[in-house]
Amino acid sequence: MIQNASFQRKVLYLGLIALLLIPLYVIGHPATGDPTKLNSSPGGQLAQLRSEYDLAPTELGEIDPASESMKLATLGMKGIAANVLLMKANHYKKTEEWEKLIGAVNQLVKLQPHFVKVWEYQSHNLSYNVSVEQDDYKFRYAWVKKGIEFLTKGVRYNRHEPKMPWTVGWYTGQKIGRADEHEQFRRLFADDKDFHVVLSQYVPIDTEARGADQRPDNWLTSRLWYENAYSIVETGLGPIRGKSEHIFYSDGPKALMNYANAIETEGVLDEKAQYAWRRAGESWYIYGDRVVRTSWGTLIRLNDEESARAEALRFSDELDKLVPGLRERIRQEKIAALTEPERVALAKAWEEISGELEIPRKYQAEHKTQVSYQEVAEASPSDVRARAFRLAKQASDKETEATRIASYRNNVNFNYWKARCGVEQLPRTVNARRHVFEAKRLMEQASIDEAKEEFELAWQDWGVTFREHRELVNELTDDDLFEDIQEYMKLLGQLDEELPPDFALREIVSKYMPMPASESQAPPAEADVTPSTPGASADKEQSKDESASSESEKPAATAPTPAAESTDAPKEGKPAEPAAESIPPESTSDE
Repeated sequence: MIQNASFQRKVLYLGLIALLLIPLYVIGHPATGDPTKLNSSPGGQLAQLRSEYDLAPTELGEIDPASESMKLATLGMKGIAANVLLMKANHYKKTEEWEKLIGAVNQLVKLQPHFVKVWEYQSHNLSYNVSVEQDDYKFRYAWVKKGIEFLTKGVRYNRHEPKMPWTVGWYTGQKIGRADEHEQFRRLFADDKDFHVVLSQYVPIDTEARGADQRPDNWLTSRLWYENAYSIVETGLGPIRGKSEHIFYSDGPKALMNYANAIETEGVLDEKAQYAWRRAGESWYIYGDRVVRTSWGTLIRLNDEESARAEALRFSDELDKLVPGLRERIRQEKIAALTEPERVALAKAWEEISGELEIPRKYQAEHKTQVSYQEVAEASPSDVRARAFRLAKQASDKETEATRIASYRNNVNFNYWKARCGVEQLPRTVNARRHVFEAKRLMEQASIDEAKEEFELAWQDWGVTFREHRELVNELTDDDLFEDIQEYMKLLGQLDEELPPDFALREIVSKYMPMPASESQAPPAEADVTPSTPGASADKEQSKDESASSESEKPAATAPTPAAESTDAPKEGKPAEPAAESIPPESTSDE
């Protein structure tokens, strides 16, 4: 009887366990199949919650048994185990035990698959720190590739984190396209079919990343990763972290510009180069029309600076017409209140100002004699004062908006890139660069006379471009053109000749090399600019604004960057010659 009772209890327990498995399965079974198809299953309630909050892989094929086993084996000490593995990884890097380093890194991410910084740090470690330790460029490329492949795994585990695909785009573009061995890296990438298969699981590299030679291009692939990151933000799956919106969205269009510049450097100087620059210009125009948040809590569009300034001027003119002569009368009263030295400095033009005291005195005098819209409104007659205050506020608001837009434009060199796209897609510009490229090739073959002819044809085209599009080109092409001119001058030296007095680009030479007064040449007359596409349009009153960049840099010339804005993007600048490789955002401290 006792034995029967014991047997019955065992049967009862087994039955209860079997019954409990049913609700456990209903609640916790993983998702299966493609969610877009009818025969798929979203999984149990727990799987759906994990998927909604991106806590862990929820589909049956995505669950990593090794990862889950490691988490269980640490008995709740996952963080300690991750720190131990991180120290081991650093030790293996120092001792150059590369295979052990890979093993430690792979174990680390199995413990912390949703910790974004682990993926970023270790991918940077592989692509940047380990790669430079290799002697052969093929081995360096292999480690760059390992870092990118490692990061793509992190994208799969962190599908709602836009910074992950953004970082893949940054490495694919900058590390391959701007390394010292960028020519070899770009060629290896274009021929790396196995790598293309890996990347095609995430971005349509086979259809949308093919370059001028119909092979996948690293810059075009980089743009696709940026677009992937933008899609995550725009669909509301994840927010932008640690980066201003206008910086975040600028990298995709700039990848197209870097592609256009790269193929020209490699000798693609025909309608393909023109199309590449036109496409980049159109993309930049679309970027300028994007609504972005500012640190002031307002929304702006970078394309709106000119219209905002025009509106401010219109309201200002209306205010002056409402109370004619009032602004000038207030200014004269302020001039009368200046000290005699300040009045003398104010009356002089800036070209006449000299001396350590006069320069600050001139600035101070101009500041003291400025008349604000508010001052005009306050001094208006009582019968029009209400309208005057309204116009003053409207003018001031529009002026403030334009100033803020200009500040954000400086952060991404908006005016420079806008103008660059406009100039580079001109047929004459492409033709001039073709002549220079051919001249350098002939110099390598010691065909000096033929090279000289090619250079002179290039200077003719550049001279016409300078005259017709002076305000677009004057500062856009100085850096790279002067390097070409130096090559030309070296060639002339081999022929015992000097730069001719009527040299079309003598103005550029005089900026870098002091020229005798008798040889100076008046600048060409200005001409109206008619850009060919919206993306190529540039404002005649705007010169190139240079802000800090990952490439060759020039200081910003206008409004400062808002202190509240923090960016972890690489600094932007003119991508003249990609001789030095860029440092990724993780290793910079200027953000």
